[in-house]
Amino acid sequence: MKISKRSAQQIVEEIGKLVKQNINLMDETGRIIASNDHARVGNFHTGAYRIIQNHLSEYYITPELERELPNVRRGINLPIEVDGEVQGVIGITGEYVEVIKYGQIVKKMAEILIRERMILEGRQLDQRVQSRFLEDWILGTGLNNPQALSERGFTMGIDIRIPRRCVVVSARNRERYTGTLEGQVLLEQVEHLVDVPVRAQGGIVLRNAARQILLLHKQETPALVKLCQELSQTVEKQLHVEMIFGIDGQSEDVHGAYLQANRAWHTAAYSDYNIICFEKLRTELLMDDLSRENKLEYLRRIFQNCSQEEIAEYVSLLEVFFACEGSLQKAAEQLYVHKNTMQYRLKRLAEVTGLDARKPSQAPSLYLAMLLYLDLSRGEGELTF
Repeated sequence: MKISKRSAQQIVEEIGKLVKQNINLMDETGRIIASNDHARVGNFHTGAYRIIQNHLSEYYITPELERELPNVRRGINLPIEVDGEVQGVIGITGEYVEVIKYGQIVKKMAEILIRERMILEGRQLDQRVQSRFLEDWILGTGLNNPQALSERGFTMGIDIRIPRRCVVVSARNRERYTGTLEGQVLLEQVEHLVDVPVRAQGGIVLRNAARQILLLHKQETPALVKLCQELSQTVEKQLHVEMIFGIDGQSEDVHGAYLQANRAWHTAAYSDYNIICFEKLRTELLMDDLSRENKLEYLRRIFQNCSQEEIAEYVSLLEVFFACEGSLQKAAEQLYVHKNTMQYRLKRLAEVTGLDARKPSQAPSLYLAMLLYLDLSRGEGELTF
């Protein structure tokens, strides 16, 4: 039978509730794959096998056959036909006069439900196949064999030779939503609002780790920024969720474009900007060339004898200060403290590190330290200084 055992069991339970009788569903080999009586699942059903082998329109298990044959009970069994092909057999347990009145109705219900499940599961399989292809293409796991990748794309109507731009998008602070059922439902609604307009203009969407990777036809960066702004406004207006976007730097290939867009998206995640273009990145690109150990060593040298809690507090302070472009007044307002308190905290940071964030010659070192800390804190493994 071309449906899953889970779907088969759901069909049996749906029909059983309506007719108030025990229902069995057998596959094309005569094996019971679903039943209201779970103990019978997996048993071989002789009546079902005889229907399939002898092309019978029905087969009733009489009290005599019930005693004679193993694993059968009295009742009527009918073939299930979908698109002219026998997919299996449905059985209704009970006396003939009781079950015969349900026979054709149950048969038709089963055929309709199975056809619907076959279509649904076929679509789901197609979606999984396409998602695997997109992962191989965009994330780069299938680039070792570009010819095979191209052929797979062709079977799905995707020409990988067409120039495309890449955008990575998600809700800001997506971790807040993934931990609860309500949050996950909200993220699905967000993804739908992004998915529909992108596909409407011929775009391709891959869902990956609570974010979406968008492939769009080649266009100038201002046009992509405008699209991101429109998507952001729609989501915020309808669902009150803030969005972040990373736009590629017009790489020659899709995988390279994804890496650029992903880098920009990561940067947007810890900045005050909702939309960041790879072309605008500067200092952030240095982090890609540094190993995890080198990043940790840089932080150790900057923060010296600070505890992990102190480092986290200083980084939070720097985030606000740099986001406010070095304005003490604006930073103080963001932190709900007096301007003098802000001055004191920055002075204390300067005493600890030997670097004053208020001085243009020393601020870049602290800015890089902040970026490295935020980058490491979003990665795997525990931060140890």
